[in-house]
Amino acid sequence: MNSLYANPVYYEIAFSYRDIPWEVEVMQKVISTYSHIPVKRVLEFGCGNSPHMEELLKLDYSYVGIDLSPEMLHYSQKKAERLGHQVELHRQNMVSFNLDEPVDFAYTMLGSLYVKNTEELISHFVSISKTLTPGGLYFLDWCVDFGWLADSKDSWTVRQDGITVEVHHSTRLINYIEQTFEENIELIIDDHGTPKRIKQTSIRRAIYPQEFLLIARQQGFEFIGWWNDWDLNSPLDGTEEIVTRPISLLRRR
Repeated sequence: MNSLYANPVYYEIAFSYRDIPWEVEVMQKVISTYSHIPVKRVLEFGCGNSPHMEELLKLDYSYVGIDLSPEMLHYSQKKAERLGHQVELHRQNMVSFNLDEPVDFAYTMLGSLYVKNTEELISHFVSISKTLTPGGLYFLDWCVDFGWLADSKDSWTVRQDGITVEVHHSTRLINYIEQTFEENIELIIDDHGTPKRIKQTSIRRAIYPQEFLLIARQQGFEFIGWWNDWDLNSPLDGTEEIVTRPISLLRRR
């Protein structure tokens, strides 16, 4: 139970600083502008606590989520039941997965495209090319690295319903050639006076723009664009400073 992904309540609080309705509004604009097909089925990779699910269901989308954590999937299932909706949740690895029915729109949030090497990145795109309907979009939040690998640190605190979660996030370079780094997320929690501590460590591979485009195009995707900080009025051309959370968009040919 010390795993971050085995504690969906604390995870949800830790990352609740986002404006979820606004993010769904941005995705809606992307769909209306760039999708070549009507969108009915929406797929989230690394869905976790499925923060966008409620807003998407309000818009009459069918929600499909993929995650490896049984605790997260159970939490999302209970959320859907409270909302009175049926959803599809699958315990599968985003590196290699299979769905019985295709989807019309797919997305990955908060840099959750977890791959350890180039082979896994290719496998991810092979799987999604079989799953996403031609003309459909793949939307990625903070998954492409526009800066070179470097050690980093960040922290923030969120208080909600008598629970305080202090979050510490850091990365440590492992290997420049393999483009690997160690990501550490630590939660220091005060749950109505009860102290708790959760730490998660992952080994990840950085994904740079040109290799991202090369692999995506090889697997049948066309590049639509990338924008700074979720702002569709701020396309990236490589000359500006990346503030935070750049978004990237592909379309299945």
